[in-house]
Amino acid sequence: MNERITRSDVTTYKREILEQTVLVAPSEAALILSCSERTVHRLGRGGEVHGYGRNIGGRGLRLLASELREYVRSIKVDPDVWRK
Repeated sequence: MNERITRSDVTTYKREILEQTVLVAPSEAALILSCSERTVHRLGRGGEVHGYGRNIGGRGLRLLASELREYVRSIKVDPDVWRK
């Protein structure tokens, strides 16, 4: 049985691969999280997000976009708690 691969399938696959490999600079991560770069570095040191790069103490720190997305999802506030 031959399955046809559609353009939509290819687009979805490309998006999944990109999400797993795209590295984000702390400045970009700060924009996504609406915080300072300093906070991004603190989150990395605290282990809440993982840092990548050879020169992570300097300008070489990068964050994996998919892991940043997961972090954002993990800090989601429960609407019932928010209302209290």
